[in-house]
Amino acid sequence: MFLLPLVTLYEVGLAIWLRQGDAAMTNKAHGGLVGLFRVAGVRPEDLGLPLLSLPAAGLVLTLLAWQVIGRFPWRFRWSTVAGLAAESVAMAAPLLPLGLLASRFGAGLWAASGDATLRGMDALSRLTMAAGAGIYEELVFRMGVMGGIHMLLADVGGWKGGWTWVGAATTAALLFAVYHPLRDASGAVEWWRFGFLAVGGLWFGVLYHWRGFGVAAGAHAAYDITALLLWRG
Repeated sequence: MFLLPLVTLYEVGLAIWLRQGDAAMTNKAHGGLVGLFRVAGVRPEDLGLPLLSLPAAGLVLTLLAWQVIGRFPWRFRWSTVAGLAAESVAMAAPLLPLGLLASRFGAGLWAASGDATLRGMDALSRLTMAAGAGIYEELVFRMGVMGGIHMLLADVGGWKGGWTWVGAATTAALLFAVYHPLRDASGAVEWWRFGFLAVGGLWFGVLYHWRGFGVAAGAHAAYDITALLLWRG
């Protein structure tokens, strides 16, 4: 229930604000999930869904399955939803000064993540992309990559204790950093950007482990949305 508004915002944005002719602009994580569904042979027309809605459907079904398998209660409190939103904003706050420092105080917070493609978008389109990045990058890198590596280390490698989560979170954070654009206009790697993204990915990994997917995705989206508001590009 907490993530539903962000998922809905991104789905509406794909249909309205992010459209370019017959196509829609998506973040790379979302686009990669669409490609994964294609490789798996999932036909959106058989499900009565648009192609770009498959990741949202997959996310909702995953969370519902998690709910059933965990035998969690189905009742929820709006106060808890509001608390998760407040916690997400609070957990995004430590990254803001790091983002300003990493971007050398001049190019704005978005420069720290390397999203130069956002420069030509209007504010509503940027807001939509920020919401989608928070959800689907966390779905890929924390729930998918970090969870998968933890399973390999614990079940296959036989690692014990907290080191399984440390190894999984660190690996996922490094992959998260490499996933973003890291080169400047001359083609040189900007290591300050890599460092910030790795630290950010590790922080989201800590949130995922201790507070769950909702807070990790919410904090990621909160950081991106705040960076959007403070961006001077």
